[in-house]
Amino acid sequence: MKPLDVLWGGERPRPARGPRPGLSVDKIAAAAIRIADEEGLDALSMHHVAGKLGYTAMSLYRYVPSKEQLVDVVYDRALGPPPTAGRTGQPATDDPDGSDGSGAARDWRAEVRGWVRSMLTVYQQHPWLLDITTSSPPLGPNQLAWLEALLQAFAGIGLTDEEMLHLVMFVTGAVRDLAHTSSEMAQAPEKTGVSMEQIGEGYADAMRHLADSARFPMLARLVGSGTFEPNETPYNDTVPSLDFGLELLLDGVEEHVRRRLRG
Repeated sequence: MKPLDVLWGGERPRPARGPRPGLSVDKIAAAAIRIADEEGLDALSMHHVAGKLGYTAMSLYRYVPSKEQLVDVVYDRALGPPPTAGRTGQPATDDPDGSDGSGAARDWRAEVRGWVRSMLTVYQQHPWLLDITTSSPPLGPNQLAWLEALLQAFAGIGLTDEEMLHLVMFVTGAVRDLAHTSSEMAQAPEKTGVSMEQIGEGYADAMRHLADSARFPMLARLVGSGTFEPNETPYNDTVPSLDFGLELLLDGVEEHVRRRLRG
């Protein structure tokens, strides 16, 4: 069975006679996701998944030929469908006012924000997804659906196809990187025995000693203004950074389109 066949839900051919097999790619993926959620990505193995399902590892190989393909399938299944899947399959318009094709204006910025927050939620629910190294562009059905959804959000506002793809790659990378930073920091208290509050206080104290105004004038300025001091926001919360950066990016996109329309 080809890797794409497995990724897209292909099953091994069933014999003409005999009982219906009790395994499927979906059942194997669901069990693997439960293991990763409960024990982490390192605990994921064909043997462990088979044990959870009450089968031998060799039985799984008839459906998913390798652990690498299992990880590919699990990654795609854990993503699930995107929040704007309902728009998928509708023709994208090229109206510069960002209409939905019927003449009614749509809030494309809200669509992008919704996509970003939904993607962040997926990473928070399955933080082990951030530990998977992607070795190829998105090819799974859910991965392509997420890609399509964000492209749809940017469609029809006056960007070229190449510009839309650049934006999608940038936004996708920003969300993943900030989610990864937050996830790693969230694990620090368990690994070090130091609370998140103490980590924040320790960093602020270290910056007060390290940010020499002659060598690091801007860092010293932020130290002086109390920017590094702990506040009500959890120390590992990267959402404020993501929100601020995203709004500036969307402002820039709007200005870019306005300049183009002005000629």
